[in-house]
Amino acid sequence: MLWNLPNIEIAPETLFFIGPIPISNTLLATWFAILVVLAFGFIAKRNLSLVPRGTVANFFEWIFEQILNLCEEVAGRERGRRFFPLVCTIFMFVLAANYLELVPFVESIGTTTGPVHPVAGIFLFGSDSNMIKPWVRPASTDLNMTIGLALISVIATQFYGFRLLGPKLQLGRYFALRDGPIGLFVGMLEAVLELARIISFSFRLFGNIFAGDVLLLVMAFLIPALGPVPFLLLEVLIGLVQAFVFSMLTLVFMTLGTTAHGDEEHHEEAHHEEARHSEVAVVEKAA
Repeated sequence: MLWNLPNIEIAPETLFFIGPIPISNTLLATWFAILVVLAFGFIAKRNLSLVPRGTVANFFEWIFEQILNLCEEVAGRERGRRFFPLVCTIFMFVLAANYLELVPFVESIGTTTGPVHPVAGIFLFGSDSNMIKPWVRPASTDLNMTIGLALISVIATQFYGFRLLGPKLQLGRYFALRDGPIGLFVGMLEAVLELARIISFSFRLFGNIFAGDVLLLVMAFLIPALGPVPFLLLEVLIGLVQAFVFSMLTLVFMTLGTTAHGDEEHHEEAHHEEARHSEVAVVEKAA
């Protein structure tokens, strides 16, 4: 057989150590995604103006405007603008981390696992074709990264909850002693759900991107050169959707986490009161 099926491993491969700290191929990809986000921010800031000029400036303005509008629609104008930097950063970072799997030769350039020497996977044939440790592997295929990002999302939700609601109202969400045993049980259940979000966030992103990465590797083995092309287009959509879902869920949970119990009823009452005053004003004007 000309090529063997690539080795599929869930754990990232360690490339070298900096002191006691292992540096894996997914960690290098994470650093690359961070650099991409910083570069986007630098370019956007450099072209900042009241009237954007050029394709690049208009493209960045369109992206930021769409995300800002979503934040304001979900969380309101004040909280939406407060949440926007984190939501936008998460979206850009996850998108860059996901799209790394679409870059040519990302997982085909590395070091052989037999006699250690740099090599491109396309030049390995026969039994040696799958004996390669890639130098770069998509960051989202590492469960450590997705769990870390999920922790940031959950911790940020708690931070904004304490900051906007205050310790009393925020802790009252989980220790509703005034509502009796049922309220206490509901509060404890809500605390458990906060921890469950970490698992939900991390495994959703990891599972989708890891499965797509394996699919591309297998199709490249079955039908070299042309086989992965249709699936590359699919992964473009999946990478975008996963970045959007992760960032928007973070926005929704931060919005819910900064809404005190009973606010919904107050908003509804205020809406009905405003509608009633409007009807009275129309009647008086007609009279």
